[in-house]
Amino acid sequence: MNTVNKTSGGIGLPLFFSLAVVAVSAFSFVCFQNDVKQDLIVVHVDGNSKTQFRQILYAYHFLNGSFTGRDELLSVQGKKEGKDYIRFDRGNNVIYKNRYLITGIGNIIDLKDKKILFDGKARLMRCSNDSAIFYTDDIFKGRFYSVYNFSNNTYAEVKELLFKTRYGRDVEFDKSTKPFKLLYFPSGKPRVQLVNDAGYGQINDKDSYIPDPPLVWIDNDNFMFSHFNAGNTEVQFIKVNVDTKKSERIGSLDITEESGLAEIQSLNSDQVMFKLGNKNVFIDMESGSISEQDYTKPVNGFSFNCKPDQKVGHTIKLYGNEIGKYHFDSHNFVAGMNIAGFVREMKIGQESYQQGLMVWNATRKKWEAVDAEEVLAMIGWVNN
Repeated sequence: MNTVNKTSGGIGLPLFFSLAVVAVSAFSFVCFQNDVKQDLIVVHVDGNSKTQFRQILYAYHFLNGSFTGRDELLSVQGKKEGKDYIRFDRGNNVIYKNRYLITGIGNIIDLKDKKILFDGKARLMRCSNDSAIFYTDDIFKGRFYSVYNFSNNTYAEVKELLFKTRYGRDVEFDKSTKPFKLLYFPSGKPRVQLVNDAGYGQINDKDSYIPDPPLVWIDNDNFMFSHFNAGNTEVQFIKVNVDTKKSERIGSLDITEESGLAEIQSLNSDQVMFKLGNKNVFIDMESGSISEQDYTKPVNGFSFNCKPDQKVGHTIKLYGNEIGKYHFDSHNFVAGMNIAGFVREMKIGQESYQQGLMVWNATRKKWEAVDAEEVLAMIGWVNN
């Protein structure tokens, strides 16, 4: 059992310098002529529509790293008839082809045409060419794959029974009881209970929504899931074999209440990264080793330390060089090409208060403030 470890001809000089000056001049001309336009996609909440939880999608415009203004893209309901509808605060949002926003629950928004393309809910498996492939595992709808075609804006279920985009079999959490149970649904046979105690899931203090605990398939027969205890003070990583129903504890991690949903990102067949709030934990499922990372994995060169300092916050680096220290929620940091942004926070005791946006201006080599009301989600960057 393992716990986390802290872890041949020459050229005349006059001609050479003349050519160098020409080259530099040409380079400078090209750089100044080719302005870089980027949009930061941000979601705010309309405070006057609490029952519908209306969310407003904005594009914050930047020219060569400097803020030039913002435009409202569209306003959408977060709840419909008391149930989740379009949500930007449930899991990871993905921007595909610099245009399509796919939410954590599977909704699709066209950022260019400013409209909803798909308002259903499903788990995004992957995007390929002009398609997004989803998987649905629903007690009423059943279990099936589906494909959204961006070229003709159509959505359809996959009728081919052998179609699969991932390792694994049909398993799901039964969250009707506490602790949860893990069930396996073999094709044409009665369901099988794999795990009697699958934990209590990640507690959310904002609402009653409890997501499925993160789970990742190692191969077609084995998977690992995250077991949260009742008090959400510890998460264990459990490896399960579907055929034998054998469970093996890989290790554990002490946790505290963290913002954002826990997730597991596959690195390869045996190694994953578990992320929860400010924690980034590397798990080697083959050796059974677990180690908490000091810094996040660089995205476009930007990274920051996982555990912020109480006084100065996170230390941000660009290609390994420190470029600032600020307080922010790790889920509210998004990096693009030569630009990054986050929601700055002011800490008073244990409370945090948003202070607008901070954006890295690569031209001026400094962070610049952008006024913004309360942010629900930082989606990412779009290049224009």
